[in-house]
Amino acid sequence: MLKAMKSKSPKTNPISSTDDVQYAKMRIISSPVFQLRDIIHALLTSSSPPPSCDLISTFLTYGQLLGAKSIHGYLVDRCYDTQTLINDEFSSYQGVALCVAYDVKLSEQQWEDIFGIHESTSTISKTATSFFHLTDFLCILSGSRVVYYDPNERMINDERAYVSIFDLEHDNIEVFQDQFSPLDYFLLKSKTFYNGTLIRLPLRTTSTTQISTHIQTLDDIKQQLFKYFNFNHSLIELLLMQTNLNTIEFDYTKDFQSFTRFLSIEKHSLAAIYETQSTTQIIQLTLSKLINEISSSDASRWLLSLQNDYNEIDKNKTEIKLLLPLLPLCSSYDPYVPLLQSSSYKSIQITSTRILYYHILSSTINSLSNVDICIQLRQMKFPKAYALFLKDLSRLINPTTSSSNLSIGFIWELMPDIDELQRLLKENQKYSTQQKQNIQLINNIIPDIWEEIGKQELFYSVTEGWGYVAIEDMIINNVESSPMQDVLTYVFSEANAPIVILPSHVINGLCKYSNKHYLKVMTPFHASKLLSENPSILFNLKSEQRLLLLKYIILNDPDPNLVLELELLPLANNKFITFQNKQASVVYIVDNNANFLQLFHIQQHDRFLNPNIDQNLFEKLSSKNFQGKETVFWFI
Repeated sequence: MLKAMKSKSPKTNPISSTDDVQYAKMRIISSPVFQLRDIIHALLTSSSPPPSCDLISTFLTYGQLLGAKSIHGYLVDRCYDTQTLINDEFSSYQGVALCVAYDVKLSEQQWEDIFGIHESTSTISKTATSFFHLTDFLCILSGSRVVYYDPNERMINDERAYVSIFDLEHDNIEVFQDQFSPLDYFLLKSKTFYNGTLIRLPLRTTSTTQISTHIQTLDDIKQQLFKYFNFNHSLIELLLMQTNLNTIEFDYTKDFQSFTRFLSIEKHSLAAIYETQSTTQIIQLTLSKLINEISSSDASRWLLSLQNDYNEIDKNKTEIKLLLPLLPLCSSYDPYVPLLQSSSYKSIQITSTRILYYHILSSTINSLSNVDICIQLRQMKFPKAYALFLKDLSRLINPTTSSSNLSIGFIWELMPDIDELQRLLKENQKYSTQQKQNIQLINNIIPDIWEEIGKQELFYSVTEGWGYVAIEDMIINNVESSPMQDVLTYVFSEANAPIVILPSHVINGLCKYSNKHYLKVMTPFHASKLLSENPSILFNLKSEQRLLLLKYIILNDPDPNLVLELELLPLANNKFITFQNKQASVVYIVDNNANFLQLFHIQQHDRFLNPNIDQNLFEKLSSKNFQGKETVFWFI
């Protein structure tokens, strides 16, 4: 093989070079500048302290580029037969390696992209790389093609680096058993075809002056892997940047017979919503490790949304990826947050307890690099994307169909609280400069977010058959959680009115920044009107529930007309009669003391106002508004 194939040693029995040996055909081309240079560079620099995680990140990125769904890594110990090496002395270089297998093979176009001939010189500096010996080159296997690459440009000292390309279907590779034996395991199913892509990286330490026999230990690579996946930021990058990947596994092996799995990541989509321009999923990541013979497994859940927007006017396509940690809850004080500053994705503090991570791809984003980040977010339509993100989430946790174990309250939690933000702004002396900037950012963009929220059908109606409704359709039940809220909800639901129950901060946000003309908040007038049009609803209510309705109407709007013709007048016999202004029954008002009733026979209790009702309600019904000849009700 090249000039090195002529070297001999008295200690060896070199391969015969007679005519009966059919050497494999080799095409040797100038080493190009290609995408794998990033992998090579990451490998060759990863051993310099402190340990770098660039190698792992690069492998993931390359897998995403190929469209791979799984990555399987192998830390391979020294295990090869060296009897067929050109020189026994080369055995010290036939060493450990990192093999990374992808479940997709390279297309012809991808091969051309990688190995197209270029006149430009290699970007890998000779003085910054390790030595890969002739018998242990960097190797790429995909389909029926095997490529060996020398990134150090040392295969022939007076020329540039070379790439050797083998065709498994036509070339005789038996004479290069020393080089191809590391691939035996991957070619078990077929000697002429590998249904995937394999990159084999021999592990060496940096050597700039001489051939090095020192082998980078497998523990070094293990530690890099453990370090990379030790923080949530790597999982965020995996989900945001490598969205195709579902499985990542790393095994240790010495003989390709027995394997020890020391790291695995599995991604499962628990629920998903697919729209024309968006996809939103609840994803579970399970990270399993084997450290010092001790196994551990951790699961986390994430909400991932991918949205596409195309502007017909300027022909600009924008892709926005949003990622929200669900379990475990990620707060603004997580130790890994500072690591995100140099990442390709950014974070925004949506609420005091929730951080949203995002990545935006757009043809115009570079032109906005010097623009204020809030302006950037508006230009990239982030507020609209976030509102659509909440809309997709609402479908994922639909109470009637969802199995996600999330509640409607989670959607409200993700809507910015204006009052909470104002409190944080007043207490900004407690926070770091970065935290202050985060608070100011969300404060500046809150109006845009709430405006977009108001445009979506994000509000779940408890009335059967309505589901999520827009603000122009809904009626807001603004009564605090209580039995009164329950009975009002029942009344409106029975009347088929799209009633929604919203927390106060959501109502505040809608009232302040959405289209106020569409907002309808439940009032005593609404309740009175519904009961007048649907009197049968009262028949299904208990006495306590009728009293709550009466209390809601009378105490919030003391207009006697609102209860006219409603069977809500409470009598001392615990029954109700209709409020009337004509042919009114005589109802006596006595002291708000049940002891007075003992003076009368129980059959006469239907002539008295119930003295046991709420004191405020009793006083209101006893007031002049509900008595006298000029009023609409007669009480004696």
